[in-house]
Amino acid sequence: MVDYYYRCEFEGVEHLRSDASLMVATHNGGIYTPDAYCLAVAFWRRFGLEAPGYGLMHQAAFRVPILGPFLTRLGAVPANPDSARIVLESGYPCVVCPGGDLDSLKPFSQRHQIMFGDRRGFIRAAIRHQVPIVPVVSVGAHETMYVINDGRKLAQALPPARWFRVKTIPLAISLPLGLTPAGLLSLPLPSKIVLRVLPPMELAESPERADDPETVQRCYDHVTGTMQRALDDLASRRRWPVIG
Repeated sequence: MVDYYYRCEFEGVEHLRSDASLMVATHNGGIYTPDAYCLAVAFWRRFGLEAPGYGLMHQAAFRVPILGPFLTRLGAVPANPDSARIVLESGYPCVVCPGGDLDSLKPFSQRHQIMFGDRRGFIRAAIRHQVPIVPVVSVGAHETMYVINDGRKLAQALPPARWFRVKTIPLAISLPLGLTPAGLLSLPLPSKIVLRVLPPMELAESPERADDPETVQRCYDHVTGTMQRALDDLASRRRWPVIG
């Protein structure tokens, strides 16, 4: 799928690490998140299939039959501070997508924007556990379907969305059914993906600064600004949606 369906190109894979580090990635493509699979393949090809690596995953995914157990075997753990602490203190790399469903289901017109909302937990975790941040950005994965709106009002109105802790249920155009909520029951388009791993970022803050709002905000702006510039560069080289 990564090689032939998404035709993924990798940049900067030499920056990936197999020790305690926080890989902070953009999140695209709704529930299919093809860029996440591209990152997993890049990691396995660099360090081998047996190399321990984990990723924080939305609680709702664990409730999906077949999918939840499958992703658990790939290294998915519940997205909460305790999971991150256990992984990092054990000396393993951990992937986090701070934007969650807000990022993965943002409107198509905003597909080249870093959208982490007000989530700063990854910064606090990096400072508290004294681990580097390895930023990861990509283009193409958000073109596997056409997201029309941000879907926040629909999510607020539906009780199942609150139960699954889903903050957005946008309308999306995708194959084969056309217009569906969040691209459900659809097939992702074979959009060409380019994934770039940026050099590790050492925040150089003492652990006690993890609870200082000004320090956290300053580091957040530094990390997201660096990621946005890299994403802008990738987007500037993309000629056509889906085709690449």
